[in-house]
Amino acid sequence: MNDTIITGIEAIQAMLAPALGISATALLLLSMHNRFSIAINRIRALNEERRRYHIKVSKNEEPGAYEQFRYSSISNQIIMLTYRCKELRNAILCTMGSILLFVVTSILIGVNIFFSSYVLRMTPLIIFSVGMLLVLIGIVYSAKDVINSYKVTEIEIKGDT
Repeated sequence: MNDTIITGIEAIQAMLAPALGISATALLLLSMHNRFSIAINRIRALNEERRRYHIKVSKNEEPGAYEQFRYSSISNQIIMLTYRCKELRNAILCTMGSILLFVVTSILIGVNIFFSSYVLRMTPLIIFSVGMLLVLIGIVYSAKDVINSYKVTEIEIKGDT
């Protein structure tokens, strides 16, 4: 009887181990999603500024040299921000995929308690490993976003000088 209790406790511990991965990955996901939202809002603001420029040109109002330079800067920023959003989207999707795989791992560990075969015993380890690989890929995409974020800032600074 004591073996059954220990096995149950061990099973619960094993099932909760991937939950730590879920919590840690969810924190990464929160920061990525926040950065994604900020980049999307910035694109919308720049598009609005670009629309005002187009309206001015369509009304045959001559834009000044600064406005033309600013328009060029806005176009470059939108291109870079769009690329950033793509990188962040990939990071978010990889991170969400890893959370899904961590949940599946927990479920499969529980299934292993009742039905055990060699394939079923190895499946949670494989799925958990793929989930960790997705976390790594998501972090790489996120790091690329940080680099591109600085490039967009440089374009903005050059556009205002």
